[in-house]
Amino acid sequence: MRELNLEEVKKIQMEILDYVDGFCKSEKIKYWIDSGTLIGAVRHKGYIPWDDDIDIGMLREDYDRFCKSFNKKTTEKYQLHTCENDPSFRYPFSKVMDTTTILYEPDEKGVKEAVNIDVFVYDNAPDNDFLLKWMYFKRDFLRALRSFQYDYTSFGSSTKVILTKVFRKVLKPYFKGKSQNYCVLKMVENSKTYAMKTTKRIGNFTGTTVMCSAKSNFETTVELEFEGKKYPAPIGYDRYLTDYYGDYMKLPPKEKQVKTHHFKAYAKDDLS
Repeated sequence: MRELNLEEVKKIQMEILDYVDGFCKSEKIKYWIDSGTLIGAVRHKGYIPWDDDIDIGMLREDYDRFCKSFNKKTTEKYQLHTCENDPSFRYPFSKVMDTTTILYEPDEKGVKEAVNIDVFVYDNAPDNDFLLKWMYFKRDFLRALRSFQYDYTSFGSSTKVILTKVFRKVLKPYFKGKSQNYCVLKMVENSKTYAMKTTKRIGNFTGTTVMCSAKSNFETTVELEFEGKKYPAPIGYDRYLTDYYGDYMKLPPKEKQVKTHHFKAYAKDDLS
């Protein structure tokens, strides 16, 4: 099979985004470009030069509708993976994958997926800052616990690999009888803590960062340019990005301008 270079991977990601954009418009599902993708649109009108993925976000109501309907109405080429429809899926958010590709993270010894874009859900966040920190603490604790539940090859420093294997053995009795995606489902449960409450803020409790901002920033969307096309962004994107990143228009130091993902991707149609 032929390995895909970064530009080819980005091209496939953009094709997925275009497909999702069309699907959401036809189903009247509100979404927005999110996180690094949003910063890229505002600051660079495209990918951040050292970035290599695409993120979108949705409110819980839209996210649930998206997850219920996407695979029923999509083509075989694009499939949505969630922890609810795929027990082996190790994330509490979802990914739309191009099934004509294979992606290994960080390499062939790691997790096997496909070229994809991330779909994050935003849930009600408590107005009390202590309770907000507690939700993120639970999220981070469950993320750490998850790394010991899934039996995939650890990567990183030799010390990290050894410690992961040790803790995996120690915690094996705890996970006995629990579903493979137990920790992931608990992370989803934590994210919905305030689903039935009225709050002034929403947050992303399924990703890896502390993304939380006023609901008013997401009431409607505006169009922003990204790689030569227009995509929806939160109406209050400036306040939202400032809440988390501060002066997001200022480039980070050179030493921090590095890729955050490491992977190898291949095209299935080149299989002989």
